[in-house]
Amino acid sequence: MSMDNTIVGAVTGTGADVNTYRSLEVVTETDAWTNAANVGAIRAFSENDQGVITGVARLASMEVDIDYRGRVSQDIQLDEYSYSAAAQYTGKHTSLATTFTNGFVAGNFTSNSANASGSAAGSFSGIQTYASFPAIGTHTLSFDQEVAFSANCPTNNFVEFGGQTATISAAAPTDGVFFRLNSSGLQGIASYNGAETSTGIFPISSSNASPWQYTLNKRYQYIVYIGGVYAAFWMNDGTGAVLMGTIPLPAGQGRMCMSQSLRKFFQHRVTGGASGGALQASESGYSVRLGGSNIATVMSTMGNRIYGSYQALDGATQGSLANFANSANPTAAAPTNTTAALGTGLGGQFWETDTLAVTTDGIIQSFQVPTATVNARGARLVVRGVKIQSFIQTALTGGGYNAVWSLAFGHTAVSLATAEGTATKAPRRIPMGVQSVASGAAALTMLQDIWLDLGDAPVFVNPGEFVQCVKKKVGAAPTAGTVAHNITFIYGWE
Repeated sequence: MSMDNTIVGAVTGTGADVNTYRSLEVVTETDAWTNAANVGAIRAFSENDQGVITGVARLASMEVDIDYRGRVSQDIQLDEYSYSAAAQYTGKHTSLATTFTNGFVAGNFTSNSANASGSAAGSFSGIQTYASFPAIGTHTLSFDQEVAFSANCPTNNFVEFGGQTATISAAAPTDGVFFRLNSSGLQGIASYNGAETSTGIFPISSSNASPWQYTLNKRYQYIVYIGGVYAAFWMNDGTGAVLMGTIPLPAGQGRMCMSQSLRKFFQHRVTGGASGGALQASESGYSVRLGGSNIATVMSTMGNRIYGSYQALDGATQGSLANFANSANPTAAAPTNTTAALGTGLGGQFWETDTLAVTTDGIIQSFQVPTATVNARGARLVVRGVKIQSFIQTALTGGGYNAVWSLAFGHTAVSLATAEGTATKAPRRIPMGVQSVASGAAALTMLQDIWLDLGDAPVFVNPGEFVQCVKKKVGAAPTAGTVAHNITFIYGWE
């Protein structure tokens, strides 16, 4: 025996209906976008942090656009560095200090490296990048820094690190987002043209409001995430990252900081009175990333961004790699096939005494990619093109020949006669082009340009190996005269 029941809405008093099969009739929603309440669905969230410190778990929803595509993104590496060299990498960083001294040892940059105590107000020490990094739109700019402290922070001492627009000084950063340590504890700061908003001192946990305390000389990873309307401060002690605090966009501000580009910085300063004790703050490395981007780049372009364009690598003699003196011409020399007689450099000016015998290879330009050590970065050189422009510098006597150019690379010694072996490499060679040189060519005569375009088949030169532009004569060798060569390498680092 069946039992009929009437189902009536408790609020509306309206009864439910059944279909011809006596099943409960339900609405088939055809416009879920407009009538989301009519649809049964699961809302998916991802937990980024349990809320051990903040007391609130941090959840973020997964996004889908109006064409039903899931929103995904990736990080692009803007910069990174590990203080492996025992000196400042002047091609990448600027450092400043007053009263305090900056210390550079393998593995660390250290503020107040003399460990001075009682230093006067106005003392400071610090380092920052020359490069600025974009804080734009819905992207997330992050500064990851590995930092340790030698002591509890004395009175009147402030250590700040993250991103800022100003230069290292005894003053607080006037614009940026960064960590700040003082005698009260560690906190996060967002400064908008000098107007500061703080997370408050980070507590031990959501149930213990005492200030969080670092272990002396222990290296922690501190991470600042900067979005258009939000800043987050994370700490990783080696067991996992924990959200320490957040700053939502303050009322009346359009962004977290006024500047749309920030430099990575690390500074230690004394203000408000003499230092109440000795403190050393040290940074062993950092990483700068831009999240939410779909920017594509090749590794050598990223390498130039990180290691520096057309300049020396960390741990090597700093400055330009090109053989190009300021307000001076090179000294002419006769080339050989076993030495870099005309000078060394990854391009630049090279003046050739043009008397080398025909059929003999002459090394015009030579460069050895720095060898990797614990104190010097090892990176592969990626050569994408070479251009040679030549002219007669002093008139030739006799001669009349074709100059056959080649690119030699990969050999483990400067000599073109280096043999292939179990622990050595002979040079690899690529033809570059030919120049015609007339007998008795007059001074200032321009020769044909040589242009080697390697396109998507670049040459890779490993650390410790050489790359050279080599010239060989076919015809008759002059008995006197000089040829000037300007050589340009198009290259990057991986």
